[in-house]
Amino acid sequence: MSSLRKQDRSGNMVFNRSERIFDDGGLWYFRTREAGNIGPFRYESEARQMLSNFISEMQAKETLAAQTEKLHLRRNAIASIAGQVMTPVGVGH
Repeated sequence: MSSLRKQDRSGNMVFNRSERIFDDGGLWYFRTREAGNIGPFRYESEARQMLSNFISEMQAKETLAAQTEKLHLRRNAIASIAGQVMTPVGVGH
């Protein structure tokens, strides 16, 4: 016996997702939230490769931002323990 009510169809939900790669008049593009439509490219394979590159670059930026934030938090913690403001390396010399 199922624990779902008859009107509860959440287990059967299908989420619609638009395709990131599309053609328009024989030229290929890809969609991103960050930059909108990017293209045109002559071939679908080229658009797919550029989308892959774009995603890799965005992931690298996110990783760098997370590392920078951790470093900033560590400096602030050390500064508060030491009772002084620390400046980034290479600044103020």
